Amino acid sequence: MLSQILANASEQTFHQRYALGPNGTSFRKTHKCCVYIAGSNKYCARLNSILAYSDINRDVIGEANHLSGYSFSTHNNIIHPSAELGAKTTVGPHCMLGEGSQMGDKCSVKRSVIGRHCRIGANVKVVNSVVMNHVTIGDCCSIQGSVICSNVQLQERAVLKDCQVGAGFVVAAGSECKGEILAKK
Repeated sequence: MLSQILANASEQTFHQRYALGPNGTSFRKTHKCCVYIAGSNKYCARLNSILAYSDINRDVIGEANHLSGYSFSTHNNIIHPSAELGAKTTVGPHCMLGEGSQMGDKCSVKRSVIGRHCRIGANVKVVNSVVMNHVTIGDCCSIQGSVICSNVQLQERAVLKDCQVGAGFVVAAGSECKGEILAKK
């Protein structure tokens, strides 16, 4: 496949296209194409959406885990040695819990990344999400398919599904948000 792409790139028609101008004369349009071929010890991905951002975060603790500098535990996840887990709290495979983060009792984390120095209350569920650094999550919150930026505070019983929460935002207690972008005004 790569050899075919490189062979096509050497042909003049690959780079040049012809079009008709307003008076019927032809002129040359030039298109440039760049390719970066990363070695097997590198990682390269296109980041053009929140979904791609979430996927890349999970990929770095999954198939591209050599980039994180951490090694997986016996449960196939990464939990920093300084992180604290409450009783009956589970952190599923391909999840990461960052340095100094604390989780309360009966929490569940699946296919998610939780940053450094986060404070997570009891009975919290985090699924398919990215929680950045210094985030506080109150008791009984549910987060699914969301990206939570740094210094966010989710008060008790907040429910987020497919949301983006901007840095420093406070999500009020009992809020239920779906597909929303929440940010300071």
